[in-house]
Amino acid sequence: MPLTLGLCLVAAAATALVLWPGSNPSSARQPGGQAGTTRSGIAVMGEFSKTLRIGGTLETMNYASIRAPRMRGPRDAGRAALTLSMLAEGGTLVPAGGIVAEFELKWLEDHIVDRQSIVTTAKANLRKREADILILRETNRQGRVNAKAEFDKAVLDSRKAEVLSEIESEILKNMAHEAEASWKQLEHEGQLMERVHAADVRVQELTVQEEVLHVERHERDYERLRVKTLIPGMIVLESMFKSGQFSQFSEGDQVYPGSMIMRVVDVSKMVVNAVVNQVDAQAIRIGDRAVVELDAYPGERFRGRVAEIGAVASSGSGGSRFGRGGNGAFIKHIRVGILIEEQDERILPDLSASADVLVSDRVKGVIVPREAVRSGPDPGFDHVFVKDGETYRQQRVEVQDYSDTEALIASGVEAGDEVLLSGLPQDGSGSR
Repeated sequence: MPLTLGLCLVAAAATALVLWPGSNPSSARQPGGQAGTTRSGIAVMGEFSKTLRIGGTLETMNYASIRAPRMRGPRDAGRAALTLSMLAEGGTLVPAGGIVAEFELKWLEDHIVDRQSIVTTAKANLRKREADILILRETNRQGRVNAKAEFDKAVLDSRKAEVLSEIESEILKNMAHEAEASWKQLEHEGQLMERVHAADVRVQELTVQEEVLHVERHERDYERLRVKTLIPGMIVLESMFKSGQFSQFSEGDQVYPGSMIMRVVDVSKMVVNAVVNQVDAQAIRIGDRAVVELDAYPGERFRGRVAEIGAVASSGSGGSRFGRGGNGAFIKHIRVGILIEEQDERILPDLSASADVLVSDRVKGVIVPREAVRSGPDPGFDHVFVKDGETYRQQRVEVQDYSDTEALIASGVEAGDEVLLSGLPQDGSGSR
């Protein structure tokens, strides 16, 4: 019985020793004989392309800012704020010329009707005044004709002075002078009255014109209260502060004239708006190809190309240009715009994105992950750890070029070799 129990214990211990290494697949033997968590990769034969990875946000090249209209009508009909009665839903697509917002119209409709009635009354008053002036003009003309006739009669009577007494002759002369003075006075008054009548008519015409312009300004305001977009695109609503928090504009909100309520973005031309270090920017040219990835959709890639490169560098966010100290004041960045050449409903404004810009020609060779290459204590002593059986051996390599994520190996590693990515040897060899 004791012998049987001892044999069972020995068998159990042997089984545990056999099964233990397989129960922990994340462990591997490293140089130095120590076990630890490791990551490895495979060297492959492929096309190496040097890329520059930059991050940014999606924006559109073409967009239209939609603002609350500024009223141009007289102040007696103006308002400090306008009320949204209709608002296009955010994210919807609208055609060019489509109505995207409407403000309260009833008050302006009623006011336009009132002013139009005033215009009608002013035009009627003008016509009445013109008729009255015609009557006055004709009356004054008749008075001048009669005065001229009296003067002509007095001139004829004065010719009888030779056969009349001296007193009667003097009376006729005085009557002729008086008739002449009356006639000339009426002629002069007639000229003055014509100017008065013309000025009176002009005042009435200006009154009518003023009322007409009043109505036309309100009619233009009425058209502005139906806000239309000049370009086709997607609705992106802006936010406003209401009820103690920021929220998007909605129907019924009071909006001040000139406030931006939305943007209409042309989603057919989307760009990644990013910045690159001034040193890296030297390698980028307009037209360079790029691959764009969206953080919201991992694994999805879209073709792109560099469409814009800024002409002026700006300071980094770490410090102010005029600040005292701070490394940001010395870090300069240049804006880069990468146009996405594909159409996809998932490509929306304000999404975060990254782009790998191709900055060199493709070269065929052995490629390993960049983190597999390590540098030694001496300059130029680059090496990797290649798996050799159950351990990793240090292998010196000649690196032809680097990208952000890969290294092109000229010699030292063959395609298919498994190389160590992480998990440093415990004996200190190959320290980075």
